[in-house]
Amino acid sequence: MGPLPSFLQPLENSPKNSPDIPCQNAQFTQIASLGSSHVLWWPPSNENCDPDTLLYFIPGNPGLVDFYRPFLSEIHANQASSNFAVIAKAHLDHYPGIQNKGDARYRPEESLTIQVQSSLELLGAITSFYTKKLRIIIVGHSVGSWISLQVLKALPDAITAVFLLFPTISNIGDTPNGRLLSPIFLPLSRSILSSLSILAKHLPDRVLSILHSGWPAHQLRVLQEFISSRGSVMASLSMAHEEMKAILALDTILLENHKDKLYFYYAELDGWVGKERETLLQTFDPSKHSTRIMHGTSGIPHAFCINHGEILAKHCCEWLDAMPVYKPPSSNS
Repeated sequence: MGPLPSFLQPLENSPKNSPDIPCQNAQFTQIASLGSSHVLWWPPSNENCDPDTLLYFIPGNPGLVDFYRPFLSEIHANQASSNFAVIAKAHLDHYPGIQNKGDARYRPEESLTIQVQSSLELLGAITSFYTKKLRIIIVGHSVGSWISLQVLKALPDAITAVFLLFPTISNIGDTPNGRLLSPIFLPLSRSILSSLSILAKHLPDRVLSILHSGWPAHQLRVLQEFISSRGSVMASLSMAHEEMKAILALDTILLENHKDKLYFYYAELDGWVGKERETLLQTFDPSKHSTRIMHGTSGIPHAFCINHGEILAKHCCEWLDAMPVYKPPSSNS
């Protein structure tokens, strides 16, 4: 596998028990002393060429891209183009393998908006590095869908399409899961929960495998490393608290302005998605036959990345394959 593009730096501490997946572990250094974010990079299969299409993935919460390795690898492997690349960035401070220093880098109430800024910085670095025009497709899962829409709002001309998987894009605090879990996101609760990470470090693997039976070994390892990191747990819970407060009314103007770029995947049952889903579906798919909106079959959960990544990858590949063949501008134009 070739060298990383210059906007990324190598990261050696690859997760234990990770599957043999052809991606590179890296980090992206944020501006303004914010520190670094974990990145996974799948280069084009043609190592002698820059990508002409880039899939940029934004995870849910916790924002650990290691959970999505099988999903993203499946997409990358099934693209016919040799100039197709994939990049996935973890949320700032969520990845336990990077310990950014300094508690004053941003305030807890900025723990959601800082992820939007972080994503915009990486996209800016990507578009500056590659001199030719790139077709950029953003894929967001859960709250990553909301972040994806904010990125689209900020950089509409740079984004070709946005795939929203299990999108939590409105009134998340008023969903069944939001009402149930919001108390644990409060300052005192998250302080107590994050302090328990010292116990998680000594939790036997067998106990975790019983609690999460059916999880692959590499996914259990990602989970255990996360819950063993006080800083990562605190960052995730702080961000969740801000989600409850900041993700409110459905931004129908944004959706309407960019409807030709948007694709949706909804679960049959999803405790993180509220009643606005029906409003959106009625607006975008009144006939219920749109290929841009997919309705999941029974048994595919909100946390699809654990065991159902290949199924969602197939749907994303169908959307990608249905797009017009991309013809990069010639150097003479």
